[in-house]
Amino acid sequence: MDEQKKSPEQREKKLSRTTLTFYIVALFSVAIALILISYVAQARSARQLDTLNDKLTEQQTVAQGATQKMEALQQQLDEQQKILEELAAGLDTDSAGLPAAVKDLAEERDAYALLARIHAQLLAENTAEAAAAFDELVQTYGEDRLLGNSEDGFGADINKLFEAAKKQLSAQSSAGMHTEE
Repeated sequence: MDEQKKSPEQREKKLSRTTLTFYIVALFSVAIALILISYVAQARSARQLDTLNDKLTEQQTVAQGATQKMEALQQQLDEQQKILEELAAGLDTDSAGLPAAVKDLAEERDAYALLARIHAQLLAENTAEAAAAFDELVQTYGEDRLLGNSEDGFGADINKLFEAAKKQLSAQSSAGMHTEE
């Protein structure tokens, strides 16, 4: 009879061990699955961070180039204004009779300044302010002139900076629409 009593106890112990083994294997499986999910999520985040860093570096390069170009134009304009002031003083005329070339240079300088402000705001992710400055630029000079499609269009540098700003604004506004959905 002792053997018959041991038999159910042994069966119970075997069942208990099997259940315990199953639970341990299940827990390890869940832990491994969680580790894999965590790794995949971290790898994806790292890729996205690298992409954003590349975009930021590209935008900083564009903004630095625009700023340097604006500074060079400002220096040229200052030199030309100094020369004009000397000529005006020698001719005893007022500034109302300044040639159209000086007016064009002043407008080009102002366009560069607005474009630099737009790119700086885009770098700072101030899309609303950048869009407002962009609209001001288009209203002041017209899109055809900024693109160089008119007779009195600006130079190729302004055309490129304007197109880059337009592209970035449209990309950010479409990205903003996707994130809102």
